[in-house]
Amino acid sequence: MPTLTRELAAVERLHDDFGFSYGHLAQALNTNETTLHRWRAGNGGEPTPVYLKRLAAFDAFLEELDDLFDATAAREWLDRDIKALKGKSPRAMIIEGHVDRVTGILYAINAGITQ
Repeated sequence: MPTLTRELAAVERLHDDFGFSYGHLAQALNTNETTLHRWRAGNGGEPTPVYLKRLAAFDAFLEELDDLFDATAAREWLDRDIKALKGKSPRAMIIEGHVDRVTGILYAINAGITQ
């Protein structure tokens, strides 16, 4: 079950450790940057269940990423074009709102299915 604290920690980690801008993270969530900053600051209300689910997808992505890579390798992988993502990078796919697809690729790799 999503918890706002855990999901917002995933946002912070994507920003701080992997270089996603807050604008790109808001785009990935299909919201605006102002709303994301309000959630982060704890004022202006909490995300609706739809947005909590989208935020939870960030956390699931990070869990799979951590299972496969150290921090340096993860940053490199995020910017590599992946054939299974139609030649796009995982970072681009996440920004376009497809974090679940990227998580699926990581899950498959972690399960022993080759990329």
